[in-house]
Amino acid sequence: MIQLFNIYKTYSGNIHALHDISFTVKKGGFYFITGPSGAGKSTLLKIIFRWENVDQGQVLVNGINLSKIRESNLYILRRHIGVVFQDYKLLPGRTVYENVALAQEVIGASKKSIRLKTWDALKSVGLTQKRNAYPLQLAGGEQQRVAIARAIVNSPKILLADEPTGNLDPEISQEILKLFIKANQSGVTVLFATHSQNLLKNTNFPAISLFRGKMTANTDIS
Repeated sequence: MIQLFNIYKTYSGNIHALHDISFTVKKGGFYFITGPSGAGKSTLLKIIFRWENVDQGQVLVNGINLSKIRESNLYILRRHIGVVFQDYKLLPGRTVYENVALAQEVIGASKKSIRLKTWDALKSVGLTQKRNAYPLQLAGGEQQRVAIARAIVNSPKILLADEPTGNLDPEISQEILKLFIKANQSGVTVLFATHSQNLLKNTNFPAISLFRGKMTANTDIS
């Protein structure tokens, strides 16, 4: 599903974001990406989504070699990937329903598909009753649920989560994690980046551990 071979990424100022990263993510798996702030977690997810290019190495996602895909064909890759961010990235001037429906609109879905899939996505995160509310009228956990609904509405094969609970309290964080586990149980491959060790407790999911851009010795992706 996702394969990284000897990935290196350096930013201006000689900042080594990733150093010799290699691992394989199996189809239908759930993987934590852990490490403190600045470990390289966000950079790693951006590379998988092809927001960033690598300096060296090779990345294969869904059989696509990201170093060879043309910019004009990136939609082929991204159509199968949902992304959830720490800061939600919702449009404040659109309702909950409209924020989720937008993901269907941009791929040219029919009005019927938009209506049915948006409703199903909102139902899966328990927010149908909030469909006409605006993001700023919602609590943080509710806003993140909207972001998750938007990420899953197009039935992605891969779901990338970049510190999705970073702004939430522990109890709400556990609820958000359960939504990603629910998506994974439906067959979606999940990469969940977090610096919180509490979220890893009581789960058996493998963890890709990073520190200063390097995979640490205790990394477990078996």
